[in-house]
Amino acid sequence: MLPYALGFPRVRLSSLPTPFEEVPRFSEALGGPRIFVKRDDATSLALGGNKARKLEFLLGEALEEGCDTIITAGGPQSNHARMTAAAAVKFGMEPILVLDGEDPGYRQGNLLLDYILGARLIFTGGRETADVISETVESLKCDGKKPYVIPVGGSNCIGTLGYIGCAAELAEDFKKAGVEPKSLYLATGSSGTLAGLLLGKLLYNLSFSIKGVAVSPGADKKEDRALQLALEASDLLKAKVESLNESPLSSIDIQELENRICEVSIENIKDEFSVTEDFVGPGYAVPTPEGIEAIFALARTEGIITDPVYTGKALAGLMADVRNGLYDKDDVVVFLHTGGTPANFAYVEAFLEGGFK
Repeated sequence: MLPYALGFPRVRLSSLPTPFEEVPRFSEALGGPRIFVKRDDATSLALGGNKARKLEFLLGEALEEGCDTIITAGGPQSNHARMTAAAAVKFGMEPILVLDGEDPGYRQGNLLLDYILGARLIFTGGRETADVISETVESLKCDGKKPYVIPVGGSNCIGTLGYIGCAAELAEDFKKAGVEPKSLYLATGSSGTLAGLLLGKLLYNLSFSIKGVAVSPGADKKEDRALQLALEASDLLKAKVESLNESPLSSIDIQELENRICEVSIENIKDEFSVTEDFVGPGYAVPTPEGIEAIFALARTEGIITDPVYTGKALAGLMADVRNGLYDKDDVVVFLHTGGTPANFAYVEAFLEGGFK
């Protein structure tokens, strides 16, 4: 296994590797193909989710810089905000969450967990998130604090490093299961998870195509952002490799990694993935009938819970492709479960509408 971390500052927040499970009853209900779920909902930090992998590197950098306060942003039901708050308090740092819109006046789902974790909640009202963050940073500095700002979704080149590690796990998962998946599906928002998987896929020579299912409008922008983040992360890795003078890593591993990083370019990665916005529905965080159906389908065949904001919509994309005959019964498809279960408790009405009771 290639040593992708290479000494970048990192803390431990996750129970890794996460499980890799076949879901035969779900596959049977759809009429094939073989489907496996990579359970990144089981990363353990504050009820789990994909952000734990990113936060290991982001918190590592924050601690190395001597920061004492973590600021991030998102919607009121942001999984990223919830997990960032948990990561911050775990290392004795104050979490501040800048959340979109007005304070709803109640605490449910992820918002309740933010409160339980002791995060300071700042609602933007009608203001721009960037302006609120900037003012918060300046206020903290005046108080003698040293804040560290994490972008929405933890999606920058540092956060992207976390999902290179997931690709490494998948390489081992496939080997143990004796499978060569044709496609991997995941929910796509801020594109950091997609970017890390894309880069990791190339570094670990994984053959599947990556199918991002957008959870908000703008598939083209998400593709462009994923490409940008993957290239920025590869530049980080290349610079780190070139700076290594003395290392416990073998020279063969280092040379192999450097060779693969040098091969990363837009030309050889842009055809390795796609993003569809066919399952967004009315907008971000607005449940869809297809997403609700997908949630029930996996839950009632395999006991695995997804959510109506992210993973339910991505699962709906997978189900549609299967029903449209994209795969043969003997094909293998992977679904990356990125978490989000706590949000279900804020969407009770969506599950009860349309006859699902």
